[in-house]
Amino acid sequence: MLAISTIWNGHRHTDGEALFSELRTLGISDIEVGPGTKVCLFPGFRRVLKTGRARVISVENFTPRPLDPTGLGLTHCELTSADPVLRQTALHWTKITIDYAAGLEAPFVVLHLGRPRMRAFTGDLVDLVQRGQIHSRAYVTGKLTGIKNRARESGPWMDRARAALESLIPHATARKVRLAIASPGDYEAGPTERELLILLGDLGKDGTLGYWHDFSEIQTKANLGFLNHAQWLQEIRPHLFGCHVNDLRWPAETQGVPLSGMVDFEALMPLIPREVPLVWHVSPNCRAADLRQMLPVWEQRLVRTPELDRPRP
Repeated sequence: MLAISTIWNGHRHTDGEALFSELRTLGISDIEVGPGTKVCLFPGFRRVLKTGRARVISVENFTPRPLDPTGLGLTHCELTSADPVLRQTALHWTKITIDYAAGLEAPFVVLHLGRPRMRAFTGDLVDLVQRGQIHSRAYVTGKLTGIKNRARESGPWMDRARAALESLIPHATARKVRLAIASPGDYEAGPTERELLILLGDLGKDGTLGYWHDFSEIQTKANLGFLNHAQWLQEIRPHLFGCHVNDLRWPAETQGVPLSGMVDFEALMPLIPREVPLVWHVSPNCRAADLRQMLPVWEQRLVRTPELDRPRP
């Protein structure tokens, strides 16, 4: 099941039918509705869906593009915000996202939980790597300090994350929508891999809550030495609901066209179960010609067969 996110071409359209028409020129009929999608696109989406010629695989929060009645700036509205007003606003718009997903018969909503109130440090590490200082004392010190600071924030952040999910899960269950926590590329963003396993262990036992893997975001963490990409996929595989498929240019330029960068899809795709949906989640800056070139290459080299679902020895 191959789809593409509307983050690639949603900004170019005011009619949902026209958006689907553009994607059909690439040979794709299924979409993920990306965050901030314009509300004017939804009538066209519904008309196309009624024909049975396309599906919405997933919806990413928040969508449609939220209003900002608080005047506080929605860029700071996160499900785990320390500010209760911002947190409640994020919950409100996420529930609207779930309602829209149900109306589009999308089985999944992809959630971004937010980050603790601390100084971001992943960008500093990326800057050092770009200057060839990945083995320097400054890099090691900055990384260890950042990890310690993030660990100090974990308790309160996890309390807020758990409370948000406990509010959202019944809302999603009633609408037959499953929630998938997205993988962040910044270490300070939540959840960390340890936090994610705890949340899924506590709240994901009934199959309503799972994980959405982003190849370029996780490869960023791998490039910075936080994890091993293949080992993480193997560990999280039982909770995997779907994937954002994109590529990466060293060390942290994400959302590139698959097979155009450094992600080792040949090694990683055998770890993805066949039934898991794949959403090409690429930057609006990616050219249609590059997508058109790489899609058949992907199908030839990485189409999944039942053999790929067998456990690896």
